[in-house]
Amino acid sequence: MVLPNRHKQSKIFRLIYNLSGGAINSQVIITVIAALGAIANGSIIGWSSPAQNMFDADESPLSFEVTGKDVQMFSSVFGIGAALGALPAGYVSSVFGRPASMMLFEGFLLVGWAMLVLPTSVWILSAGRMIQGIGVGALCVVIPSYIGEIAESRMRGRLGTIFQLFIVIGILYSYISGAFMKYLPFCIACAFWVILHFISVLCIPESPYHLMNINDHEGAAVSLQILRDSSDTTEEFESIKLFVEKQQSQSYTVSEVLSDKVNRKALMISIGCMFFQQMSGINVVIFYMTDIFKSTGSTMNPNICTIVVGAVQLIMTVVSFTIIDKSGRKALLVLSGLLMANCYVGLGGFFLIKTHYQELASKLNWLPLVCIAVYISAFSIGYGPVPWIMMGEIYSSEVKPIGTSLATCTNWTLVFVVTYVSTELTRWLGHAGCFLTFSIFCLLGGAFAASVIPETKNKTLAEIQMKLIGKSKAVPVAVDVVDAAEQVQATTTVH
Repeated sequence: MVLPNRHKQSKIFRLIYNLSGGAINSQVIITVIAALGAIANGSIIGWSSPAQNMFDADESPLSFEVTGKDVQMFSSVFGIGAALGALPAGYVSSVFGRPASMMLFEGFLLVGWAMLVLPTSVWILSAGRMIQGIGVGALCVVIPSYIGEIAESRMRGRLGTIFQLFIVIGILYSYISGAFMKYLPFCIACAFWVILHFISVLCIPESPYHLMNINDHEGAAVSLQILRDSSDTTEEFESIKLFVEKQQSQSYTVSEVLSDKVNRKALMISIGCMFFQQMSGINVVIFYMTDIFKSTGSTMNPNICTIVVGAVQLIMTVVSFTIIDKSGRKALLVLSGLLMANCYVGLGGFFLIKTHYQELASKLNWLPLVCIAVYISAFSIGYGPVPWIMMGEIYSSEVKPIGTSLATCTNWTLVFVVTYVSTELTRWLGHAGCFLTFSIFCLLGGAFAASVIPETKNKTLAEIQMKLIGKSKAVPVAVDVVDAAEQVQATTTVH
């Protein structure tokens, strides 16, 4: 693969920026271009639900039969691929650079789509989904990291939310496309975002942090000038240089990191958040949403119900970004866990009624849609975004590379486990038992947030570390440029 020259990238973007008249802030344009990969990821995540509906139709688009067991397999192996892709993503991006790494991992998505468009067997479908998972898992590390590195501190929070928002847009796009298109055009429509992102990345500059890491100070200065619309960047350039020098002077082994009690507590909190995020069953709902609505026996069109829920998720994701810094992380996680538990109780209750009182269930056919819509809303304001935000806040600088890799790998591994086991759980306990089991984990997640997780809202990294030690107040420190720059390392992703 021929990697793009970073200075050519800068010139291409400068040309585009000048043609636009400079009406939009450069870092906003660059963030949107980089985050197009999130739409590509979202369309892949949402693909399973409409695809499964097509495979179950009387006229299947494939020349071979796809059983429920097959759907279970190719839906769940996606998580294995994502876990495998997330682990080396940070190292790959440090070697090849951020934009080049995005293009490299987009290649996995393209190969996966080629296998899904023209499959000859179920194994091809499963292999395609696993390969896509590798690309998605890696991009969920590289893109948010790049956005964090190019954004000014005053805009980092707002720009960082674009990645999560675009993933939700991609999921909704997949739901709508799958409802109105046949299988082949549906796959091509989803793959379009991969191609668009691959081409667009050619236009964006390299991260100044990466260029500084490889001792290309001139390139870092040029990149920073493009990102800041050629304004005076001397002070910020020096702060990045100081931060990178500090990071390069620190080297810790895994055993050294884990020997510290505070680091172990931070790992427990972050991995615990990821555990309860996935044990809430979110990817079961996303992957099998159409099937869930079909199983209710409702006369409502399952595809329309899926689109409604996707629209609700998009709206609530926007809402969450406006309240997350006002309400606090801890409160949102507790509220999210309790609301999701109640929604699962409602779903489980509906299926129990459907089993024993079908006439009454027919009058309550609106209940599953309401429960899933409220569930998605609750997830979107709490256990959806907050674990990823806290992962960037809870770690000290020396544990961050190890901690983020472990937490991200844990998340995607659980995607596989929960997605695969949920189908078996439905066979053993029925839909009611499956949903009631998830409600218990949601309650436990709320209790975990209330009893273990510290509040990190409006706190510096030093204050958060002091809270982990057990002190209510941090030792007074000057908030210097290094402390602010450490927040750049925060990593975010979806579901």
